Amino acid sequence: MRGWFSHFLLLVLARLPRRVSQLLGRIVGHLSYLFRTRAYQVTVANLLLCFPELSDEERMKLVKKSLQSTGQTLMETPAAWLAGSSVLEKWIAGVSSSELLDEAIDGGNGTIVLLPHMGNWELFNAYFATRGKMTALYQPPRKPHLQKIMKRVRSRFGNELVATNVKGIARLYRVLKNGGVVTILPDQVPARGLYAPFFGNAALTDQLISRLALKTRARVVAACVIRLDDGRFEIKFSSVDEGIYSKDIELSVRAINATVENCVKEIPAQYQWEYKRFKVRPSGEKRVYRFNKPDAFH
Repeated sequence: MRGWFSHFLLLVLARLPRRVSQLLGRIVGHLSYLFRTRAYQVTVANLLLCFPELSDEERMKLVKKSLQSTGQTLMETPAAWLAGSSVLEKWIAGVSSSELLDEAIDGGNGTIVLLPHMGNWELFNAYFATRGKMTALYQPPRKPHLQKIMKRVRSRFGNELVATNVKGIARLYRVLKNGGVVTILPDQVPARGLYAPFFGNAALTDQLISRLALKTRARVVAACVIRLDDGRFEIKFSSVDEGIYSKDIELSVRAINATVENCVKEIPAQYQWEYKRFKVRPSGEKRVYRFNKPDAFH
């Protein structure tokens, strides 16, 4: 019953015109800002850590813009999951530096696309369907009915979705060894990993991308799906920090975070700052997200 209702709600939201969805999303974000929600608190905490040089006024402007952008992403996502390709193709205004992806694919050793939580990353699935097939790694939701919905809608363009488990990771290696394309969100907090700087703060970072690149000799490119002023999107490819290819895993992991930083610096308001990127910190560090509670340490 929950699965049916969730799918029905997604279908209804997916039918809204893009401009209506985005307006509703801005309203959702603005309300989150006004009512000082949990998302607001996390965003403020993250921006204090990552942009300490900003004045209070500058930071609060960025908080509001970020929450509005996240609200838009939330309301756009049902269409990104369920709308037809003919609809979503009109959402994409252009693609820049696609030659970076072409060169990586032409190399024949497989391609890893780093897709940070920028703009509306869900649209990359629809975009890549116009180029071929990719295999994407995803973190299954905790609720079983949402797992089925997510896997069904994200694989409907012919792309393959694999979970973050032993079987899924083994599949990524096979795809890359066969010269295929793998897409990974590089800025999620893993169950295990290495601490590496992210905007000057130690962030637990997954080693998977580094190990995939080292063992398969795959080429790595970064991609962001940026929302433009008219509400449409631009797919922007960019080069990665060459340290990703280092045999030293620690250096490679640092380069992954540096690559994500470079993407975020271009348009920080469209990064998903309400994500608890620093919920795991080195021993002795202060816990970041204990709002209205006594200080505590890891």
